[in-house]
Amino acid sequence: MTKSLKTFLESLLFLLLIAFAIVLSTSKNFSAAVLEGINLWVACVLPALFPYFFITAILSSLSVTGKISNALTPLTTRLFNVSGAVGYALFISLISGYPTGAKTVADLKENGIITETESVRAAALCSSSSPMFTIGSVGNLMFNSSLFGALLLFSHFLAVITTGIIFSFYKRKDRPQKTSRLYALKKLDNLLYESTFSAVISILIVGGLITVFYLLTEVLLSFNLLNPLINFFNLIFKDQTIAKGLTLGLFEYTRGLKILSQGGISVISLSISAFLISLSGLSIMAQSIAYLKKAKIKTAPFLLSKALSAVLSALFGFIFSLFL
Repeated sequence: MTKSLKTFLESLLFLLLIAFAIVLSTSKNFSAAVLEGINLWVACVLPALFPYFFITAILSSLSVTGKISNALTPLTTRLFNVSGAVGYALFISLISGYPTGAKTVADLKENGIITETESVRAAALCSSSSPMFTIGSVGNLMFNSSLFGALLLFSHFLAVITTGIIFSFYKRKDRPQKTSRLYALKKLDNLLYESTFSAVISILIVGGLITVFYLLTEVLLSFNLLNPLINFFNLIFKDQTIAKGLTLGLFEYTRGLKILSQGGISVISLSISAFLISLSGLSIMAQSIAYLKKAKIKTAPFLLSKALSAVLSALFGFIFSLFL
């Protein structure tokens, strides 16, 4: 990028942000949207994620974690072409949900536990929604069906594992790091303080990004900028609820799933819900990328893996909808 082009883009961004700030200051609706985003974070995300952030920060500093990961190495190497440490990250991701998988992978990379190539494979593998959210929040609370939630979770997890296997071929010749170096984890002098500090910062980043994207969708809706996309999806699915849920779900998937649930249970609703769960929306992607970039992990392959996982999840969801 040339210096003049960079200056132009920075100036354009500056003007857009000033205009955005003026628009926000003239409408109380947008202030309400910020509060709704914060309330969503406080009610649904904070109590669900903060304990996991704290626990994983401590687990990463315990020697027993290295031993467990060591035992997983033969399995993870054969299936995903990664070390057992990534198996630990996968376990954390599957039980904790977004974005703890990305955070754990970033921690492993920053501590020198996994290689650069492994980190790309791990980022593709360790990115999943939690059973508590998928079955509890989406299945039971939104769609009023535990069966729907279970099928949704199965579709999602199967897509995640399949994506991990596919990405095991990324730079196939680069083998996982030797176990002799694998678990040189840095011991924290003040484990409780450092773990709490790490968890607080992480959950604040998540809350900030959720609020920003919640506000962004409100602004786009207010100026009818999402109407073309909603109308496009409506032409495909012949259902305004699905069209709007899918569109908003691309930005913030919790909100999109809530709208989808208003249309009830169907073959399409399970497939589209599975798609959104695996894609996770721009809000979750931004949270994950924030951790990956901090650890200097390539984000382009990660975005490709999310798209692949979403398509696979939608396909599995369509197949499993036969059990509804």
